[in-house]
Amino acid sequence: MREFVRHPSDIHMDVKVLSEPGSRRGHLHDVSMAGLSCLVAREIKPGSKIEFYVPSITEESSGRGTVMWCRPKREKFQLGIQFNPGKDAFRARIVEQLCQIEHYRREVEELEGRILDSDEAAEEWIARYAADFDRLFSGE
Repeated sequence: MREFVRHPSDIHMDVKVLSEPGSRRGHLHDVSMAGLSCLVAREIKPGSKIEFYVPSITEESSGRGTVMWCRPKREKFQLGIQFNPGKDAFRARIVEQLCQIEHYRREVEELEGRILDSDEAAEEWIARYAADFDRLFSGE
């Protein structure tokens, strides 16, 4: 079984290097309890302390971490970010769950033609997938 739960690359996120002004738009790629992988337009050096946001879910910070690696990927850079310990791991789990719900909402619209609001999508997703999601995140 995979350690990382895959996300579709259409989930937007913002990455802010704490020692620099402004933030960079990116696309969430993978998330686990330990960290995440994302694509950004400009290089961010390993060791950089960052804060990340998932604007489609919340305008507040979703978590903090450290860039562990940065690799060129086509015209972008793929980052490996390790979450700060403690509360940020919990936030990562929430972000993962919300991203899965958003992906489910889009998938239902595309495949079934049903348009769900976020609450309806969350209710359906939880009923269908929450138990499997909890097993993946708890490592059971």
